[in-house]
Amino acid sequence: MKILQLTSSLGGGGAERIAVSLCNRYAANKDDEIVFVSILDDSVPENVLYLGELSPRVRLINLHCKTGLHIKAIWRLFKIISRERPDIVHSHVHVTSLILPVIILGGIHFFNTIHTLPERHDANAGIIKKILTHYLFKNNKVRPITISETCHKSYCKTYKIQNDICIPNGSEPLRTTEELGLVKKEIDALKKNSDTTVFIHVGRNHPVKNHGRLFNTFLRLEEERANFILIVLGNDYDSWEAKLKDSKSVFLLGPKNNVGDYMAQADFFVLSSDFEGLPMTLLEAMSMGVIPISTPAGGVVDVIKDGVTGYLSESFEDDIFYRKVKQAIVEKGNIPSEKIKEYYERNYSMEICANNYYQTYLEASNNSK
Repeated sequence: MKILQLTSSLGGGGAERIAVSLCNRYAANKDDEIVFVSILDDSVPENVLYLGELSPRVRLINLHCKTGLHIKAIWRLFKIISRERPDIVHSHVHVTSLILPVIILGGIHFFNTIHTLPERHDANAGIIKKILTHYLFKNNKVRPITISETCHKSYCKTYKIQNDICIPNGSEPLRTTEELGLVKKEIDALKKNSDTTVFIHVGRNHPVKNHGRLFNTFLRLEEERANFILIVLGNDYDSWEAKLKDSKSVFLLGPKNNVGDYMAQADFFVLSSDFEGLPMTLLEAMSMGVIPISTPAGGVVDVIKDGVTGYLSESFEDDIFYRKVKQAIVEKGNIPSEKIKEYYERNYSMEICANNYYQTYLEASNNSK
């Protein structure tokens, strides 16, 4: 098969990470030809963060667009698909990017993974995008793929049809690097003593992550003299520096290329989001046996079983979330790290995810013969 994966960029998002992992796994099969198309200009450093991770057997095409889905991007994408004539086009951007090849070109199977709750995806679209999206999905011009059971239910509610394919997200396991020893010393220097509980949060600052809830929870715990530290990895936290400048427990460490080294120091991974699809950082934390704590956002509720595979707050109320974090501190050690790793391997590894996608491609190809 010739498989084309489409993303906005090779930047640091979860959708991009999944697309890169899928390409790399399929590229290992010499009978398949893999093409990776990115929309945003790759001369911008933040658009190529995953470039070094892409297999040399994957052919990369960049559309050199300054912004996302405008007419120029749609036209350039159409020309690329017309020239390449892949068997499969798998998009990880808004489905309307495929409108021209879907209408004009035949003999190609189109798939679109919705990387968030479909109801939110639909609510944030303009009227033209809504009309086109409903047309493409409801008429099976593009097969929608949802990433969790919760997202599947949201799709059915939003589009009033059950024609999606539910393939839960998977992640490659996080790995440590040769910098592990240095990172351990760094974190040990931040801890108050050997019993200090270490929390980690990974991701850029964004309104849907509700970092106000996150930081207020841990500042409240600090006032109560709880023995912990929270380390935060990611971009764009400048606006929080003033609020956190006097804290001796919350540390903004910026973006890191060796997240696995930091994750290896943590007891708990924490999410305070209002909205999620099924976050890659959650699965990556679990791949290292780090116990997750989260709000009941999106597909998170399909992964975390409270008290069994992590801690899930009963609601989005700040006080409820605070109590759940406090409960996790008190019950530290009750959930074995190995149990979390095994749960990840059985359900959310990239091997399982990639195999599910590949079988979906094969079935579509076989059904058209």
